[in-house]
Amino acid sequence: MRRNVKALLSAIAASTLLALIGPESGFAAAPAAPVPLPPTLPSAQGPQEVDVELVLAIDTSGSIDYQEAELQRKGIAEAFLSKDVIQAIQSGSLGRIGVSAIYFSSRAYGWMGVPVNWMIVRDQKSAEEFIHTLITAERHSGRGTSISDALELSQRMLEKGPYRSAKQVIDVSGDGVNNAGRRVEETRDEVLAKGITINALPIIDDSTPQDLDKYFQGCVIGGPGAFVLPAKGFGDFARALRRKLVLEISGLTPREDPSANPLLRKVAATTGAQNAPARPAVPRGGYTPKYPPYPGGCDFPMFGGFGGYGGFGNFPER
Repeated sequence: MRRNVKALLSAIAASTLLALIGPESGFAAAPAAPVPLPPTLPSAQGPQEVDVELVLAIDTSGSIDYQEAELQRKGIAEAFLSKDVIQAIQSGSLGRIGVSAIYFSSRAYGWMGVPVNWMIVRDQKSAEEFIHTLITAERHSGRGTSISDALELSQRMLEKGPYRSAKQVIDVSGDGVNNAGRRVEETRDEVLAKGITINALPIIDDSTPQDLDKYFQGCVIGGPGAFVLPAKGFGDFARALRRKLVLEISGLTPREDPSANPLLRKVAATTGAQNAPARPAVPRGGYTPKYPPYPGGCDFPMFGGFGGYGGFGNFPER
């Protein structure tokens, strides 16, 4: 298995990754319309049950350079192919999770994409297939960091996805604050009202705010068991994401150490293929922040003012 992991990571570091995220990528054209979701094939037997539905929202804004983007995707590969993550998945009631991934900068000024439109991960082979799909997908850098756009697109992915579970999680990773799109707190509260948990993995180095973890705590995360787990630079991304995935899949928080007790690896799963409990709805506007508000507010617009579309109005109709 270690040979398979090394071979796949070598492929990421070689021609595929270099071609996809090299300096020639440049900025993509700014899309004005909502990001179209790739078609999802309907199932004749209805939605497939999984232990967790997880959307990875991956920052591709201009602040992430070529080398950092390479480390970012290598980190995702290392995390998903790790023994700890595979064991956490297989310890669930159903032994499988549904995973999708989105890339985000901003809809108004940058680029949004869906490199993985839902896949089942249940073992090493399916994890390798997920990583292969991710690293061979189109990736662009773009202007702006709209966490609110990322949350909106992630919510749409969950609403339109082919799976069903008692737990839906959006996992936001990035190195900046919300500076385009809608106000992030408003978008966050709308997502939480759907019963979705938002977690975050801020990437903190010398070029980022040193309290970026506090920003994500006060402005972005929320829902049952929500937490922030920072990475100390892009070189630390794989370690942080690996631990974060184990916690999310197992339904734990960083205060609980899964390695200390294997029983804690159990995933908060559905009660059965036919009788999965409905997620309790959180009343709109009823979210009480767990952490204190971030000083100075949550939105730092690039061009002055915030609104639904590029900071100056409403998003086009979906």
